[in-house]
Amino acid sequence: MKRKIFEAKNLNVYKKLLRILAEYIKNVPDTGTGRLFDLAIKNGMKILPSDKTALAILDHVLDEDAIPESMQKLLNMRFDNLPVDCRPMNKAGEKHETALWLKDKVVSDRVNDLINWEGKATGKWSDTDGKAVALIDLSKENK
Repeated sequence: MKRKIFEAKNLNVYKKLLRILAEYIKNVPDTGTGRLFDLAIKNGMKILPSDKTALAILDHVLDEDAIPESMQKLLNMRFDNLPVDCRPMNKAGEKHETALWLKDKVVSDRVNDLINWEGKATGKWSDTDGKAVALIDLSKENK
């Protein structure tokens, strides 16, 4: 049952991404977003990360009621700018820090990099050195 729910979430985010890309291309042509739409269609759902936190971030950023703002957030927002409840955090010693996304040996802190437009490699959460980290849920830690 849990797998079906996750697959439905994955499909929901993918459909939302396609709708926003298509509407943005229609209203603001010749911005290069058409190439992203073509890659999303060509590579299908494998462009999305399998990580549930990464999917939750994309779901949060993609707002079908505010398409230009959603595109701006998708392409330019960094993890530090996300609301605290969906920001990927890990514990580094005594402090909490924002986790980064490692994909193809490239460490990034941009929401856009969660999507693997080429559909080839998947990513994982890491620190600045590219070492894998476990995310923490700050809402549970304070209870």
